Amino acid sequence: MVVLDFLRRHKKASIITAIILVVLVLPIWLLTRPKAAQYVTAVAEKGNLQQTVEAVGTVTSERDLELKFPNAGILSSVPVTEGDMVEAGQVLATLRSGNVAASVAMQSANLQSALADLRKLEEGTRPVDIAIAEATLKTAQDALAQAKDQLKAVQQEAVVTLVGEVDSARATISSQLVTAETALSAVNEVLSNVIVQNAITVSNPLDEQNIRASRQTALTSINDTRGQASLATDSHTMLPALKTAQTSLYRTMSTLDALYALLGTLQETGSYTAAVREEHRTTLSTQRGLIQTAQATLTTTYGDLQTTNATYETKIGTAQTTITADEGAVQRAQADLASKTAGTREADLDASRARVRQAQAALAQAQSNYADTILRSPVKGTVTHVYAKTGEATPLSGPAITVLGNTPFRVEMNISEVDVPKLARSQSGTLELDAFPGVKYKVRVSEIDSSPTLVDGVSKYRVKLDFLFPHTEFKIGMTGDVTVVTGERTDVVKVPSRAVSTKESGEKTVRILSATTPEERVITTGMEGESGDIEVTSGLLGGEKVVVLQK
Repeated sequence: MVVLDFLRRHKKASIITAIILVVLVLPIWLLTRPKAAQYVTAVAEKGNLQQTVEAVGTVTSERDLELKFPNAGILSSVPVTEGDMVEAGQVLATLRSGNVAASVAMQSANLQSALADLRKLEEGTRPVDIAIAEATLKTAQDALAQAKDQLKAVQQEAVVTLVGEVDSARATISSQLVTAETALSAVNEVLSNVIVQNAITVSNPLDEQNIRASRQTALTSINDTRGQASLATDSHTMLPALKTAQTSLYRTMSTLDALYALLGTLQETGSYTAAVREEHRTTLSTQRGLIQTAQATLTTTYGDLQTTNATYETKIGTAQTTITADEGAVQRAQADLASKTAGTREADLDASRARVRQAQAALAQAQSNYADTILRSPVKGTVTHVYAKTGEATPLSGPAITVLGNTPFRVEMNISEVDVPKLARSQSGTLELDAFPGVKYKVRVSEIDSSPTLVDGVSKYRVKLDFLFPHTEFKIGMTGDVTVVTGERTDVVKVPSRAVSTKESGEKTVRILSATTPEERVITTGMEGESGDIEVTSGLLGGEKVVVLQK
């Protein structure tokens, strides 16, 4: 009631206030209220879909062929000349092929041998083959027994012979050591002579001490050698004893030489005259000669024992090698007999078949090498140039023969790695050349390179296409747009590609506009067409409305 009374009393002011509120508040409300989402949609249609690959193509020709041998060689014949008409497969030139032809013959023989072995396995083992295997085993066993007997005989002979050699060497050592001891006794007698002692005392007493020390060393060596020889029981221990004996004689010889030289340096006196000196030196020279003879005897004894020992070691080693070889022969004969009596195993048949295939591959390789010595024309055409003559070597670089063939024009284009999986041989398309605008020539894919080629730094795959009909109006190098149909679908459900989303899981989805709220739905897609549409194989029906864009 209070509000109504207020409005009656201030009617004019109330009207003005209401108008101001409407003018100010209504626009603000209209601007700030939430707007309804707007969608750009498309209808899932049923119809036909076509996929194409487009690229720039260049007219080429394979008529001008540069032919060369795969390998260098000497020409044995060139039966064509410039201007000759030749057929496809006709021989243009040949290389000398003696070794290659011989290889073909050898590999052919190997194949025949492998086939014969396979047939033998397939037929199985004959009784006569088993009998032969048994006889072979018996022969190998007899040879092994004989070889073992031979080894025993050689070992026994070696024992007897070497025992005698060792005993003889021991006696020789003992005899020659006595000679050395006699020589050292002569040294002692000379040194103990009063006249010599007086002369040494006057001249050089230090040399006498060195000679006596050398004599004692020689005597010690003789005693050690005698003990070593007495303990030696075979050639392996007697040979070192002989070496030690030689060392003892060498030391004895050194003592004699030292005393002989000392006597020559002593000053002559009333008692130590030249005659006295020569008398003692003659004694030493005599002993020196005996020592030299003893050394030669020991050297001969050492060589004889070493030779005898090596001879028997060689004989024993040869006998043992023979036994090893005969044991191997027995094992092989046993295995061969077991194999023949057990019958043919499937594994042996497989191995034999593998050898046949290997021989076939080797023959094919040899035949291929032989074929490489023959240069044939790949097409029908005309010989335009011959670069080599009979007897000359093939050109190091460049062709041997050029041929202008009668082959038709072709088209080459370079395709990206994204599009090349879509292409396949025999796919059809069209070519519109810049030189003939508006004319679409029918072409068909004939070759697709399996490896890429760098074009302006980008990996491309070369594709060759053939014309469906012959054309004579083209020039090599003409370019134009090639369109190849790589796939077609009829009566399929299709939607714009922009309407399809891919989740992280790989699922494809679209949003279906139901009433005013879109609903996400999982679909399966197929081929994508050139018009930007994509095939939906499941999850969507024709006529349903999908969201392409939300504003």
